[in-house]
Amino acid sequence: YSGNSSTSSTFFAEYSDSNNFTMWNIKDSSQVLQIFGYDGGSYEYNLITNRKFRDTNAWYHIVVAFDSTQSTASDRIKIYVNGVQETSFSTATYPSQNLQPRIANGNRTQFVGAGSASGNYWDGSMSHVHYSSGYAYAASTFGSTDSTTGEWKINTSPSVTYGGQGFFILKDGNSVTDQSGESHNLTVGGGTLTKTEDCPSNVF
Repeated sequence: YSGNSSTSSTFFAEYSDSNNFTMWNIKDSSQVLQIFGYDGGSYEYNLITNRKFRDTNAWYHIVVAFDSTQSTASDRIKIYVNGVQETSFSTATYPSQNLQPRIANGNRTQFVGAGSASGNYWDGSMSHVHYSSGYAYAASTFGSTDSTTGEWKINTSPSVTYGGQGFFILKDGNSVTDQSGESHNLTVGGGTLTKTEDCPSNVF
């Protein structure tokens, strides 16, 4: 992530219209993480971290676990950054119990690296993008802390059930062919995906 965007830099989204969309992003020049769903002109859920994401020389590993069946509101969305759960938010609006989020509706187009077909593009690199439909996993499924260095290291081949809409793309490369075995291949909406040798499992 370059940290230079004046608009929100989105890593995962779905979009129907200006009153009905979902965006998971680094929020404009404030550089905070925002996870929200907007339905019928109001928020289904909205979490904004106090933490700012300013280190442009490192990879961030982000896990969003959504499980609206939980009885405790704050357990319905859990956000992990480099294996540690975020608990400090400037805004924390949690989904109602048993809410099916817009992003889980298979009839809606999902975007990786954009907020819609024409804006809020991701300003940075992405790698190892997993979407598990119908299952919520903790960060420990996707990585672990190195006992020698204390650094968070990704699990390049996690044991994950991807569900009816799930996928795994950008596995240390620029391919949007689904690596999950579910054959949910994505298409590049515009421009060219460029492969870089600097990736989460091979950091320069």
